[in-house]
Amino acid sequence: MAVAGLIMHLRLVSGRGGSLLAEYYTKDIKKALEAIDKLKAAGFRPNIIKSSASYVVYISTTDLLKLAEEDDAVRRAVALYLAEKAENGTPRQREIAEKILKRHPLFISQHLYYFFKVAIAVSQGCTPSRRGPTSRRSRGADGWTGCWGGRY
Repeated sequence: MAVAGLIMHLRLVSGRGGSLLAEYYTKDIKKALEAIDKLKAAGFRPNIIKSSASYVVYISTTDLLKLAEEDDAVRRAVALYLAEKAENGTPRQREIAEKILKRHPLFISQHLYYFFKVAIAVSQGCTPSRRGPTSRRSRGADGWTGCWGGRY
């Protein structure tokens, strides 16, 4: 994902309820300081940490939310990342991704809404019915079994 001319990577972190960071990695301190200047010039509040042999420049969830409100490409990238983590991540990543998606409905677009619902249903142990949602004999009205009332 491009932010202020930098290629940044998304990462979920455990903390007080979890958060999402956009990170830029470099081994050169000069490049890290240049990245900070670029991000500050774009109106963000970047942070820097040393991680083993490299430096990580990152922006927090609040800055990422502001950027996502303005830029559709960033919003789409964040929504796809969160949806993918909600479906295929570790249990902790699933929990954090679901919390962020519930807290910030900005990331749930119409075409990702169904995907998000399916990811939550699967993470709760629900399974799609073999007969599908249109069958009279399916357990739930929506075609999902294994959930309370057949609903997710």
